[in-house]
Amino acid sequence: MRNAKAHSDLCDESHSRINVYQKGKRTLSLRPLSDVSPGRWITSGFKTLLGWIIFRSGLYRLAWRGKAVIVVFHRVRDSFRNDPITVSSGQFEQFVRFFARHFDVIPLTELLARVESSRPMNRSLAITFDDGYWGNATIAAPILERYHVPACFFIATRYIGSNHVPVWDKKNGIETKWMTWDQVRDLRARGFEIGSHTDSHVDLGKVSPTTARREIRAGMMRLEEELGESSGLFAYPFGQRNNMSEENQSLLRDTGLRCSLSAHGGTVRPGDDPFRLKRVNISTWYSSPYQFGFELVTRRLEHHEDAVAGT
Repeated sequence: MRNAKAHSDLCDESHSRINVYQKGKRTLSLRPLSDVSPGRWITSGFKTLLGWIIFRSGLYRLAWRGKAVIVVFHRVRDSFRNDPITVSSGQFEQFVRFFARHFDVIPLTELLARVESSRPMNRSLAITFDDGYWGNATIAAPILERYHVPACFFIATRYIGSNHVPVWDKKNGIETKWMTWDQVRDLRARGFEIGSHTDSHVDLGKVSPTTARREIRAGMMRLEEELGESSGLFAYPFGQRNNMSEENQSLLRDTGLRCSLSAHGGTVRPGDDPFRLKRVNISTWYSSPYQFGFELVTRRLEHHEDAVAGT
């Protein structure tokens, strides 16, 4: 019965094609969560198996101490299977179930308070979303509520309610659909946090400090107009190291922001600079939640440059 339960759990959550033999008998037979290229098949599958063992046995509690992780999703939608920033509803639910089972999932503001006060944050995890895609309100939010986990949505305010097609979607022939302001207000009313992602999604590694200050303030002001409040939460567009110049980094504290989040990988520890908080990009690079877990506990994400840049 124990092997049967393990088989059911692992098939349900990882869906990686791995066969494990015990005393000449096959005990696990699994299928892939998503298409994985032949060159990655063995590596990602083996990592998934090791991650499953580490997390289901509880060993991860010994390896994961004194730090937290902030994850970022972009688009949740049951289309665009080959788009690197899109995950399906099924894939998203697998990650949320994994997070809820193995981590202390807390609001971003609570994690920020623990960082600022150097309070313990063992196994703490915060979920975030960037840009403001329609599926995040209509597909992701109900799944989050089903598992009773909080999240923060970072909004590029000029895109909300628009027909704008960003260059990364145009390049891949993807039909872009943004949230409406009614949906953003509804998310806030349901208890989700809302943060700024600039006004027009500019690259803060390229624009002047004058433009950067205008973009950041415009995003904050629009949120305040629409929601009646400004959280001070901020994630800069694209999220890689070269997408935030040191000159623009230095002005963030003077704009009324409370924090700034990247998306180039890494974890969070008590006492970290709130204006240089790291996030891990959840994308199709991970073949399963358990591969993500393996990368996390083996510290591969400490200095991991995500294979897929943020948006």
